[in-house]
Amino acid sequence: MFRVRRMGCSCRHEGDFVLDNPKGFDAYLMLFVKTPAMFVIDGKEIYTESNTFIIFDMHSAQYYKAVKDEYVNDWIEFECSDNLTAETGLVFDTPYHIGERVNVPQYFRLIADCYYKAQNHHAAGYLIKALLSEVFSNVTGESASLPHYRELLDLRRKIYAEPDRDWTVSLMSSLINVSEPYLHLIYKKAFGVTCNADVINSRIEAAKHYLECSQMTIEEIAFECGYKNPVHFSRQFKQVCDIPPLSYRKKAMDSVNS
Repeated sequence: MFRVRRMGCSCRHEGDFVLDNPKGFDAYLMLFVKTPAMFVIDGKEIYTESNTFIIFDMHSAQYYKAVKDEYVNDWIEFECSDNLTAETGLVFDTPYHIGERVNVPQYFRLIADCYYKAQNHHAAGYLIKALLSEVFSNVTGESASLPHYRELLDLRRKIYAEPDRDWTVSLMSSLINVSEPYLHLIYKKAFGVTCNADVINSRIEAAKHYLECSQMTIEEIAFECGYKNPVHFSRQFKQVCDIPPLSYRKKAMDSVNS
């Protein structure tokens, strides 16, 4: 589970900008650097092009600076209860030149919108997971060039921000003004999952949040996550997570108290 601590988009600095944080943070730091820069990693200077992506591990030394007239980046300091390397295949403290293959700035804007405007930290966390999955899944550049890609990203943000909404295929296709069969096609190409499956994912992710962070009953959580029948919710939660909701809550609480 991902939790944003703080973040910034398109942060600009003068050409003499240097960040030197030898002890790092007790959280992960994600950077998308939009200008050429220089990093020092394990004592080696690494010069990077514009549109470079990196995640610093917890407590990793951080040193990077501008190499031209200005330095611009998007950044997120975040926590994660999952095994990041197992989930995404990333290598920490390693710059990746993303270029235009993934629309990373759009992800950052959507995450910021969830985090600051909607105050939906859970949706923001899921979008981080989606971003990392796309960045580290050996993308070919096909997704970002798809027709309606920005509309699809906005639709996905809405799905995760409003899991209680009745997300029919008819409604989703009308929001981006495409046919239902075409929506199925481009959504799967963009995110590697069908729109119906993603609706289920959004509801299960929201349910995990309520189970971990609230005292709501199973019935209340089911209705909050868009289920009309608590029995159907419990059955689907177990299918996805391999354990029933109450067992998930107990496991989460035991982990906190251990």
